[in-house]
Amino acid sequence: MTAINPDNAINFAHLRQYVGEDTLLTAEIFSLFRHQTEMWGKALDAKADDETWMSVTHTLKGTARAVGACGLADTCENAEILTGENATATARTVAVQDILNWIEAVNHRISRWEYRQTMAKLRS
Repeated sequence: MTAINPDNAINFAHLRQYVGEDTLLTAEIFSLFRHQTEMWGKALDAKADDETWMSVTHTLKGTARAVGACGLADTCENAEILTGENATATARTVAVQDILNWIEAVNHRISRWEYRQTMAKLRS
């Protein structure tokens, strides 16, 4: 697993394949990411039934892939299989914490990107 770090939280090369250099579209995608992770992050519960667990982790995985947050997406993908016999309390608790840490790292990276965009506008 990739170490959780804001510097590697978003793969901008991956994101640019879909948005190019369009900063307005990038900002919109980041806004959607924040909204989705805020909403679905609240539903992320280690004690959830298997169906809810899979739905939440799968949705977060898709949201992460949309912004190029590959580490978060991979962590969610690994968490998706924590159902049935694999759904130990410890494994799910660790997965929840890892997912929340990745979301925090991605949001930190988004904030840095937004700051740079603001500074660029002020300089122009």
